[in-house]
Amino acid sequence: MSLTDLHRGFRDEEQLSTVREIVMDYLADDRDQEECRVLMNFWWQLSMSYQEVTEADLDRHVGPATREAVSDLVVAIRQSPDAIDRWIRDTVRQFTPVHDRGYQERRARVARTDAEIAADLASAGIEFIEPITTDVSLPLPAPGRWPASCRTEDGRFDSEAVKIEDPDMPAKVNAGWWRMAQEFDLLDDRQEFLLSVDYAGPEADESDHRWVRVRLTETWNLAGSGSTALGCVYMDAPIERFVLEFAMLSTDQKMILNTTVWGDATVSTVVIRPDRLQ
Repeated sequence: MSLTDLHRGFRDEEQLSTVREIVMDYLADDRDQEECRVLMNFWWQLSMSYQEVTEADLDRHVGPATREAVSDLVVAIRQSPDAIDRWIRDTVRQFTPVHDRGYQERRARVARTDAEIAADLASAGIEFIEPITTDVSLPLPAPGRWPASCRTEDGRFDSEAVKIEDPDMPAKVNAGWWRMAQEFDLLDDRQEFLLSVDYAGPEADESDHRWVRVRLTETWNLAGSGSTALGCVYMDAPIERFVLEFAMLSTDQKMILNTTVWGDATVSTVVIRPDRLQ
């Protein structure tokens, strides 16, 4: 059974946040790296409408006691918010918090450097300027939300979706992104914006997303670049294709842009800009 409907079952953002904290703090044990990876994908999927993890992934990689807790959570989400409250109480009693066991140190050892990120982005015509070390404010309705889960009343605007198998997919996705970027003022006067980049290296066990300041050059080509910082290889289409999947933020932090892959094998760009609501 698909797990893409879980985000609809929570009473409110507070309940969702509590459940996600329990999954991270009580269930995801980094001593078993593969189990931890799958559980963190499940943690992400609790607030998303597209596929990050399947029941088969959970069956294959998660131990019996933890798998039972996750199954109970799925049942509770599809039953009622009150059932979720009961799951929260029961899980906190059954499990003890997982304390960090040197994971942060290991993550630092396997992380990509600024120079590696810069070289990767250069292939797409994006110039790396600097990492952002101050807090970033996202124009989203609540913590834990992401553009793909926002609604029209949150200030959401969508580009046309492009089928991954379309022969002209890269050019069409580039065009849709550029239209949204210009219409909703992603770029400042210096053609700069903020980009969320995963610094996790190939040996890392989970993502390590950080915001960096970048500049768009005149020779940009995002969808045709193959940049690992901007996308991934989509393997469920008739042919494997590189597709864009990233988040960008204007330097004034008034709009956030998310180009993403959907469950129906299409790609589109979503912008959240609440100050453009009628």
